[in-house]
Amino acid sequence: MAGKRPPKDSTYSPVQIDSILRHLQQTESHDWLGEITHCCTQVGYLLLQNYNISRLNFYNYNFHLIILTALFFAQRIWISLWRVTQFSDDHGLRFGCHIVLFMVLLDSLYCGMQLVMKDSIAGTLYLVTPLLSSLLFHLVYLRSNSSSVFTAELFSMLSRCIYHSLETAYCLGVLPLKFLQYEYIYFNATRCILLTTLMAVHSFISVFCLELHSLGSEVLQQSRMLGEWRCTPDLDRSKSNAPKPTEWTHDNCPYPRGAVVRCKGRYYEAMSTVNTCTPTSPQHCIQLIAYFLGDHQRTKTLVLLSLLLSTLLLIPMILFSKQWSMYAAMIIPNCLHFLYVKYRRSHAYFNPAHLNLSQLQWDISSNVAPQYKLNSNKPSLTSKLGTLGQGDWIGLEPSKKATQALLGEEPPIAVNPGAPSPEPFRLRPDPLFLSAVSTSTMFFFGPSGGSGRAPSDHPSSAPSNAERSSRD
Repeated sequence: MAGKRPPKDSTYSPVQIDSILRHLQQTESHDWLGEITHCCTQVGYLLLQNYNISRLNFYNYNFHLIILTALFFAQRIWISLWRVTQFSDDHGLRFGCHIVLFMVLLDSLYCGMQLVMKDSIAGTLYLVTPLLSSLLFHLVYLRSNSSSVFTAELFSMLSRCIYHSLETAYCLGVLPLKFLQYEYIYFNATRCILLTTLMAVHSFISVFCLELHSLGSEVLQQSRMLGEWRCTPDLDRSKSNAPKPTEWTHDNCPYPRGAVVRCKGRYYEAMSTVNTCTPTSPQHCIQLIAYFLGDHQRTKTLVLLSLLLSTLLLIPMILFSKQWSMYAAMIIPNCLHFLYVKYRRSHAYFNPAHLNLSQLQWDISSNVAPQYKLNSNKPSLTSKLGTLGQGDWIGLEPSKKATQALLGEEPPIAVNPGAPSPEPFRLRPDPLFLSAVSTSTMFFFGPSGGSGRAPSDHPSSAPSNAERSSRD
């Protein structure tokens, strides 16, 4: 019947959720240009360090080490190609990626064997150290700290940035000095340490921008939900009749304001509207993370400021150092990175592409409608979304219509004159799905415009139980 609505216990189907998540992923494509630029910058730093050691005496360069280190710097690209071989349906693309990865492995083994043959025991330890450290970091450390879905992506991203900067410092500051082509080569250790430090700092900023592009709105969401905890006195002394607080766990996150939990033998009270961080975490670190990453415009400004400061730091070295040419060469990647961050329009975090919810509405209708036609007992998707596209929601913008449908809100319904009023309906979405969609929607369309407000500070998109009972 026309104007009939589905039951109030309607839920989103898996096909709907898959369509929505696939549409969200279209705004966060892989930054191949940034990855290649980052790899080329590190290779340039490697050549600059070799120039600092051997100048233009190319016969003193250890080219086996240079090639092996350059291949190691491109590990993020090789990992992306490996993922293509696992998930792509294009057989030609998978075959090409396998060939490239095989050649990389073959060249790495050849260069590594040449270095080991020259310095067998010590050389092996120095070469195996970054490889084993990388495996332990990604396969053990990151997986052991991914228990919480509300903070795993955020802290894993920060850990990867710190680790890759230390990895860059090792490959640029330790390996070139260990595998010298000849023992009589003289180098200035202080200048090597200074160059390595500057290179590692720029590598951290570069990887930080790449990680922000890969994660997009997840960083904003999780940083705004970290919250704050306050240590309270022992409840046995203050309130003897009060019930004992439960132990803090990731499964019970997020905790609302005023919740009291026990963590490592002490009691903590939640101070923010939403709290997901561990109560024993250093609060000053949590506040810094929330401040730096809670607003994408502020984060972009701070990244640009850090690049500007690192560039200005090189100017006195150029003016007063005899080796001014090396510091002048380091200004080039800093300036290019500054322009890349400032003027790029397709960054998933700094300059996100807005979601086309009207197109999303059409995608859901085309994907799910055939499924409901197979079973006449199930309501059609058109009635489930309030007959979107048929003029029922008059006076609303298309993006607002789709947003209200996705978040389970009750839209205004236009009724034809003389026709019976249709029964109001409201969807009952999954809480975790509702949180992800609502936060992503607020990230792209929120009224704050990136002002740094937490998701909990915005009006809740899902009605409370009291509102449901009053409306029903």
